[in-house]
Amino acid sequence: MLVLNREYVEILIGALLLIVSFLISLFMVIRILEPSFSLSFFAFSVSLVGLLIGFHGIYGLVLKYKKKS
Repeated sequence: MLVLNREYVEILIGALLLIVSFLISLFMVIRILEPSFSLSFFAFSVSLVGLLIGFHGIYGLVLKYKKKS
């Protein structure tokens, strides 16, 4: 069974949210999804949350490896 640290899971979730936000924005630009304010705000929110979660995971890794040395 694959066991992942909490920090790696946070980084993966953050990256996934950033990719989802990018795809929503891309689909609005090429008119697959109808552009609207609420959808744009949702994409921005997902992007911001993904960025924050990813940076929190990276920060946790830095602290963990700094503590070891």
